[in-house]
Formats: sequence, structure tokens, C-alpha cells
Amino acid sequence: MESEPDEESHDSPQGVSVIRVHFDETYEGLPVSSAQIENSGAIKGKYYKQTYRTAWESMPDFKGWLRGVQGEPTRAYCLYCQKTLHAHRLSLLKHTCTIRHQKAAQIHNIRKNKEHMSQSQEVILGSSVSGNNEDEAQGEEAEAIVEYAEVEDGEPDEEEQEHEEMEDEEEAIPLETLPVQFQKQFRQQIVSPMAATKPPISTHVLDTSKGVPVAGLQVSLYKLIEGRWTYINEGITNPDGRFANFLERSDFTPGRYKLHYDVDRFFEARKQDTLYPFIEIVFDCRAPNDHYHIPLLLSPFGYTTYRGT
Repeated sequence: MESEPDEESHDSPQGVSVIRVHFDETYEGLPVSSAQIENSGAIKGKYYKQTYRTAWESMPDFKGWLRGVQGEPTRAYCLYCQKTLHAHRLSLLKHTCTIRHQKAAQIHNIRKNKEHMSQSQEVILGSSVSGNNEDEAQGEEAEAIVEYAEVEDGEPDEEEQEHEEMEDEEEAIPLETLPVQFQKQFRQQIVSPMAATKPPISTHVLDTSKGVPVAGLQVSLYKLIEGRWTYINEGITNPDGRFANFLERSDFTPGRYKLHYDVDRFFEARKQDTLYPFIEIVFDCRAPNDHYHIPLLLSPFGYTTYRGT
């Protein structure tokens, strides 16, 4: 018989190798390298901040008022409001819709137009001074001619009489027989001084359903500046249905304007149904010295407008 192997021989240190493990240190005290921090941040996702772009300055929405802030790439600067903003395109677009920005833009444009007008007036004054010198020289020549004519006594000859009669006939020509171009110039010379004394823009609202003026109606004036309607001023019609204090003559410039009538409140206060929540009238002002009067004939379900005097 074969003998079984001795169990004691397996338990002896010569038959089995023992590896001893000693856990003394914890992982909390181990240092973390910067590479491991960057890798962990890449796994979680990067936080992105939008920075300012100079290309925005040439866009229609931002042109003329947007600038960058030196040393701060995540900020933008509004020239109209004189304040810094977040350099985020959507937040900048929202800023253009605020009342503060629109009023600041209006003040900026008025100052700019005044500076332009003052420069043009300086040029006109310079040319008028040179013209006055020429007029003085011509006046001296005319005085010499008059003195020479006073020395000669007697009646004018036949040629002078015919010349005077022809001048009288030319002055007596009716306005309808003149060319259209001269008619316009003649009428502008008459109308412009009268219109300059009136406010540049006015309105008159009448209720055609009752035949009475519309009093207490809120009317707002806007101007189209760089492709956007900019708020100018607002007011309430008087008991006669009129309002004219939108603009001073010195602040008025040619352009496209819009009158906004809040008729919904007017009819709602009188418990009347209406088709129009508001009415807007857009018109062009081409002559800076003209008077633009916009009457509004109003009813709950219709309206009529035209240019008045």
C-alpha cells in the first residue's frame, strides 16, 4: 500500500509562502496633483463665459453706443448710459429695449444735432460777413448814382417810362401763371415764418360718433433712429382734444415720426367696445421749419387722419 502524504509536511513553513500586508496609511492624507484636478474638471464639464467681440460694434443694434472695456474681456460699455454691462449678446439686446437707454439715446442724438446745427450756423455767419462787405461796397456805389441823379432835373424820358411800366406788369402777374417751381418757393417764403412760430408737431383728436373732442387721451411720440423706434415724449389731450408739447422747435430735426394713441383706455373708461387697442400714425417730416399737424377723427370701429394746418 502506498502511504498518504504527511499532513504535517504541508503545514510546515517550507511548503507554503505567507505574504504579510500592513494597512497603516489612509488615502485622505495623500497629496493631489494639479493634473488630477484638471482631469476631474474636464469630466464634470467646463464653465464658459462669453467675452466681448469688437464685431458687435458694427451691428445695427449696437452701432454707435457699444464699446469694450480695457482689461475686462467679459464687460461691455454703453456710451449713452455711461455704464458697464455684461458682455453677453442677449443681455445687451435687452438693454437696448430699456427706457433708460432709449432716453439716453434721445438726449445723445439731440446734442449731436445741435452741434451739427451750430457748426452750420458758423459757416453761414462766415459767408454772411463776406456778403455784408460786398453789400456795403454796392451801397456806396448806389449812393453815388443817386447823388448824380438828383443833380439832373426834369422828367424821365420815354424809355424809362416804358421800362417802369414793364416792371409793373411783371409784378402784377398772378400766382397761377408762374411756373410750379416758383410757386413752391413763393409759398414756402410765406408759410415758413408762420410755421416757425408754431410747435413742430401737434395733434387734434375728435370723437366722430358723438361730435365732441376727445379729452384725456394719452398720445406718445416716437422717432425712427438707426432702424429702431425711439421714445421722444408723451402727453394727454386737453379739453379741446389737442396736444402740441411734444418737441421744442430747437430740438426738432427732419426724419420719420410716429404718433401712438392709446384709444383702448379711452373707450374702456366710457364702457364702449372698440376694434382697435391702439392707433399708430407714421409720417415723414422733411422740412425743419414746417408745422406738422395730425388730426385724428376717431370712432370705436374706424378712424381717419390727414395733415392739417
